[in-house]
Amino acid sequence: MQPNSVARPRVTLPILMMLSLLLFSCLIYTKFYGNTGIEPGSSVAQVALSATRDHVAMAAALISVLSVAAGLLLPAVLRMAGATPLRALATVGAGLLAFSAATLPRFVGMLPAEAVRGFLYDGAVLLVVCLLLAFEGLLLLAARPQRGDVEPASERASAVGGMRAALFLFMLAEELSRSFLPLYTRELYTPVPGLSETLMMGLPIGLFMFLVAVFTPFAGAWADRFGSRRTLLLGTLPAVAGFAGTAMAGSLMELLLWRGACALGYAVMFIGAQGFVARHTPADRRARGMAQFVAAVIVAGLCGAPLGGILADQFGYRSTFVVSALLALAAAGVVTLLPADRVERVQRRPFRMGDAGSLLANPRFLALLMFSSVPTKLMLTGYLFYLVPVSLHAAGETPAGIGRLMMTYGLIIVLLGPWVSKMADRTGRHALFAGLGGLVGGAGTLAILQEQGVAGIVIGIAALGVAHALNNATQLALVPEVCRADCARMGESTVFAVYRLLERGGSVIGPLLAAALADRFGIQAALVVLGVLGMLCGTAFCIVFLLTPSVSPAAGEAAR
Repeated sequence: MQPNSVARPRVTLPILMMLSLLLFSCLIYTKFYGNTGIEPGSSVAQVALSATRDHVAMAAALISVLSVAAGLLLPAVLRMAGATPLRALATVGAGLLAFSAATLPRFVGMLPAEAVRGFLYDGAVLLVVCLLLAFEGLLLLAARPQRGDVEPASERASAVGGMRAALFLFMLAEELSRSFLPLYTRELYTPVPGLSETLMMGLPIGLFMFLVAVFTPFAGAWADRFGSRRTLLLGTLPAVAGFAGTAMAGSLMELLLWRGACALGYAVMFIGAQGFVARHTPADRRARGMAQFVAAVIVAGLCGAPLGGILADQFGYRSTFVVSALLALAAAGVVTLLPADRVERVQRRPFRMGDAGSLLANPRFLALLMFSSVPTKLMLTGYLFYLVPVSLHAAGETPAGIGRLMMTYGLIIVLLGPWVSKMADRTGRHALFAGLGGLVGGAGTLAILQEQGVAGIVIGIAALGVAHALNNATQLALVPEVCRADCARMGESTVFAVYRLLERGGSVIGPLLAAALADRFGIQAALVVLGVLGMLCGTAFCIVFLLTPSVSPAAGEAAR
């Protein structure tokens, strides 16, 4: 997507500034309320909180008035600031920094000395989250076709931008519970003969990923037959019900049932959005188009973990799932605004299991699946989604603290992902980047052998972020490269659906394997086993792609 100018910057930038200030001030006030060290019911606390609230409101109002005045008196300045999303983000960031300079010192002066460092760290994290949310809005505004612009490239960019917004909202709904889902499961756990509490805490994650894998082929076939917009609109509604039901679950069985409904919506959104982006992205920009898809998912995770942790700390786990339901409903609303994508009307026979067999007969596809894609998902769900929350909670971290640390993973991918996808497209060495990702992720997880406790886990989170920045978009770009004939015969969305179905095996195995290892040998042993497995798979992937010749374009055309 090209960095077009932001639509009507003299209007949109002041509005976005006010919304960002409102969100940031609410989050800061919430964190301040929970970290003052003063009893909330005391008269001292009431006076302090009232004075602080008035101070925050005054600072936010002043900056908002200045931004509106700039829009009225200096429209040329805002038009220049809105020339690209990055310039517009710098403008919003300047306003947030000015607000921080005016308010945070007052907060710090009222906090106990031992709480100051943690509060400033919280403030920096929340500032990054607000800027990322603002940036997603700016990208959507920049993707809108300008008046009188009817070029196909602009229309495709607008379509991809709208899909990114819908995907971001839906994934944000799912990511809000990332930092506390195993802990919420433990609250609903009742003893089951033969199954320990540790294993049961990983069951909702494993079941969710298993059902996503089951629903994925159906989602791909629906997207090919009915189009992505119609499929997404119908598919997101079960997720809305699933989030609402999860908030009201009274037992572990109810939780599993409603998480299954969320899994259906997740599978439909994931495959439908991926197919939509593929249809609206030229072949020579495939990795960069898929990077838009990956970025929406990663930024949602980056924002969701800390935001969900704060909501869970202040309002409880169940209220956070209610917020997720509202976000999923908003995503469905954005889907209705997308253009109808072209439905593949080529007559094809129904998908058979033999089609998966023909894909697995391709050694390069098999290597991509078994030595790169499956291990990537295994590390994601086993390490990041299960072991990290459980181990950090055992070390004394709150859900908000866990969310802040998990944010490192997404931040690294957001910073490195676009550069990696551009370099991969430019050099054509998608397999090289994917192989390096496996090696880096496995080696980073082994840092727990040198650095015990929180420090070693954080190093592992950062290494996993670097690894997935290297291989997330490049893995997706490799699928049509190694399966040209199959894409022509079955349809690209169907091939991606089969790929996702098989790839999800790692997502299913990850939390169950990690839970079993942690239950039997301890968390550190589980981390070491996953790290060694990641390094071995990365090495095997590099060897296969170096020794196995690629299918030439001529051969792919002949297979058609």
